[in-house]
Amino acid sequence: MFGVTSDNRVVFLGLILGLLLFGSSCSDDKNTEEPEKTAILNFDETALPGDLEASGGKVVLTVEWAWNQWDITSEVVEGEAFISTILPAGGGSIKEGESTTHVEIEYEANDLTSQNRQKIILSSVTNDLSEEIILTQVGRQELPVTRVVIDPDIVHQTITGFGGANMIWGTDYLTEAEMDLAFGTDEEQLGLSIYRVRLSSNRSDWAALVNSVKMANDRGAKVLASPWSPPAEWKSNNSINGGGYLLKEHYADFAGYINEFIQFMADNGAVVDAVSIQNEPDWEVDYEGCEYTVAEMYDFVKNYAGVIQNAKVVAAESLNSNQAYTRDILNDPTAADNLDIVGGHLYGGGLAPYPLAREKGKEIWMTEYLLNLNSGNVPGNWTEHTDTETIWDETMEMLDGIHSAMTYDWNAYIWWYIRRYYSFLGDGNNGTQRGKILKRGYAFSHYSKFIRPGYQRIDVGTAGVSTLKMTAFRGDGNTVIVILNSSEYSEKTIEMDMPAGANSAIAFTTSSMLNRNKDVEIVSEGKVRVTLPRESVTTIVLN
Repeated sequence: MFGVTSDNRVVFLGLILGLLLFGSSCSDDKNTEEPEKTAILNFDETALPGDLEASGGKVVLTVEWAWNQWDITSEVVEGEAFISTILPAGGGSIKEGESTTHVEIEYEANDLTSQNRQKIILSSVTNDLSEEIILTQVGRQELPVTRVVIDPDIVHQTITGFGGANMIWGTDYLTEAEMDLAFGTDEEQLGLSIYRVRLSSNRSDWAALVNSVKMANDRGAKVLASPWSPPAEWKSNNSINGGGYLLKEHYADFAGYINEFIQFMADNGAVVDAVSIQNEPDWEVDYEGCEYTVAEMYDFVKNYAGVIQNAKVVAAESLNSNQAYTRDILNDPTAADNLDIVGGHLYGGGLAPYPLAREKGKEIWMTEYLLNLNSGNVPGNWTEHTDTETIWDETMEMLDGIHSAMTYDWNAYIWWYIRRYYSFLGDGNNGTQRGKILKRGYAFSHYSKFIRPGYQRIDVGTAGVSTLKMTAFRGDGNTVIVILNSSEYSEKTIEMDMPAGANSAIAFTTSSMLNRNKDVEIVSEGKVRVTLPRESVTTIVLN
């Protein structure tokens, strides 16, 4: 037996109190329940989209979820499937509470006028939960139809052809395969019909050109030969380069030199159809060239060009088709008799009607032009990485120029090099493949392939106001309409009656996305109906 002191009593009471608190704590732990984990899965109804646009696009849905995994599928309810991607197509977690996930849905354009409806199904893969919504895409708005009217009784100029140039310096001329692509008229060819070559100031260069001219002859193309300079010894600067002018005492010599070139080609089985007096006589350059004043060109044509035989004579190939260079010639009967073709370029302007040339019965040829995003001066403007839309915008500019030339009664349109990265066939530079048809080639062929030499331009217009640019031609039993839709934003629909006697209609379209795409199903109930994409060229052939 021991005595209880005051201190011992305090210790004993502390032990009793501790045991009571411990017991209470254990009792509380046993009675505590885990929070309830209620699975949630639904779309946020406040963020659901309205009707989706016919043009295609993207829409974002918000999925609200908790304590489950889920996925999303789709099912067509009406019309066509239009949803292309759903990202992410699944998500969630059985270990996470209330969360949201944004789901991006990308959808394609609706080319029909009827609507599309597609069900979006949100399903849990871990719980018995699901929700559905329906997305509706409106149909394409019925476009106003532009009525096209052709009047074959109003006849304009006869077309001589469309073409491009050989390699002017050097001898890396077009190969047989490239000539086929450029001048052939089969399905995958361009149908060019004029071939421009250089009439060299050095006789020793002529032989290398013979085979190239013959290949053009064999493919039915006309050949235009243009001199960049007379022989150096006949010029004021005694050089073929750096400008200078042809000395008056050698005018007759140079006319004879041109004749000699024509005869040399003929003796070797090559035909030259037309010869120019001088390339760009009004342009002072540091490379090969020769300058003529207006008076000097008039003098040469009137008093010396008459001796040129077996080829048509072209003048003056001015830099910007300066009509002053041929006006005096055309107004002088003697000089006019020595000129067959008014030729000119379009650098800095010059695209305009020339009534005097038409009055005097002379053909008008555009003999050189190029567009290359100014990459000759700024190489970085056109590389393998250059945006295709940028290139196509400039190609539409080229097409607009051809259209204008046709409406101004010009007979021929000749581009610069046929094979160049900015032209019709690739040359292996700036991201192009040598010998492969380029976008610009397909675009140019809407004229060159379908409007053949000898076709006549006839009248075409619309019933009402229209921004479409169109020209029409007839020949070989065909009627050909070329239409430019220059609108950056909207497609257009045209309709016309099938001409009397026509049995078929085919449309070919080139745009930034299409390369002479062929459509044979454009006739219904005796009417031709074609939809023209934005920024496009379409050629319709009626036969």
